[in-house]
Amino acid sequence: MKLFFSPSKGMKYKNFKNLKEFQSSSQNGDLKIKTENLVETLKTLSKEELAKLLKVKDTLLEDTYNQYKFYYEQEEREAISLYDGVSFKQLDLESFSDLEFDYIKSSVLIFSALYGINFGSNLIRPYRLDMTNKILDISPYTFWNESIENFLLPYKDEIFVNIASKEFSKILNRKLFNVIDIEFRQVVDEKIKNISTEAKKARGAMLNYLIQIKADNISQIKEFDRLGYKFSEDDSSENVFIFLKEQD
Repeated sequence: MKLFFSPSKGMKYKNFKNLKEFQSSSQNGDLKIKTENLVETLKTLSKEELAKLLKVKDTLLEDTYNQYKFYYEQEEREAISLYDGVSFKQLDLESFSDLEFDYIKSSVLIFSALYGINFGSNLIRPYRLDMTNKILDISPYTFWNESIENFLLPYKDEIFVNIASKEFSKILNRKLFNVIDIEFRQVVDEKIKNISTEAKKARGAMLNYLIQIKADNISQIKEFDRLGYKFSEDDSSENVFIFLKEQD
């Protein structure tokens, strides 16, 4: 079973006393070459061009500009620890054991507009880029589609548990792979809604739970009950698992 997760715009260097020094070789030559091509293209952009492309300004623009200008001088860190958005703040990395980090290395995959896809243990550098940012003449989805598909082919007989946002997970070929989509909804005044921030927290809590139990079967997914969520059999289907939470 493979777990798929979204990256985050927020990134932060963090140190964990129990984080193993592990670097997976999972990013193959094609992915690496494409990442390098994107970096070289981004390095040629002026601050004005970068501001328009990424919709950033002021200090964030300055930081992003320097990230690409000095990209290879930046320190690398494991992807699972470098991302620092709402979802990733739900990961209890400080308490993870070596066995849980081994599970991350073999089972947790994180999409990226710059890297394509990484195992959680892959070393990456800070960057800012979304799948909606068109850098080249083709869309990021077209740019990465074949490379990501080829990367995932060796695992096509496994179940793909998609906890990622639609922005990234829509690149998964559901005709080729067995994908189970995990969705979180909130019940407000007896109506089912999608509250973005709440869903992000839930995705992080789900990933944290699956890592902690080192999940290897579908029934374990349905048992998730953190942050007030419960699996809804009535709203779910064979390939879409819906979890609901009653909002106060």
